[in-house]
Amino acid sequence: MAKLNGWKRLGIIASVAWILASFVCTLVVVDDALKATASGFTLRCEEAPDGSLRGSAKCDALSTEYLAKTEYEPWIEATVVAFVPVPLGWGFAYVVLFLVRWVKRGFARPD
Repeated sequence: MAKLNGWKRLGIIASVAWILASFVCTLVVVDDALKATASGFTLRCEEAPDGSLRGSAKCDALSTEYLAKTEYEPWIEATVVAFVPVPLGWGFAYVVLFLVRWVKRGFARPD
């Protein structure tokens, strides 16, 4: 097994911290947005000009149906936000490291 230097260990810690924090934050934000939209359906029904839907079961059914359709979307979005940037970040770091070493070899004096 290859030994990990300090930078790689720091990268692993940062990756795990990113995955945990971004998953939870995205889940909370998306869930709150979905609930706010469902509440908006209810408010729109209650503020209907003709008042026909005010306090009706149809309003509750619309908001409940919306929440049911989007029940799994917060988990999917949170998973994508948490996991997709990690390999992209590692790849970017290795590309930058490769380029820095390549340029550095170009300035080295031939012995």
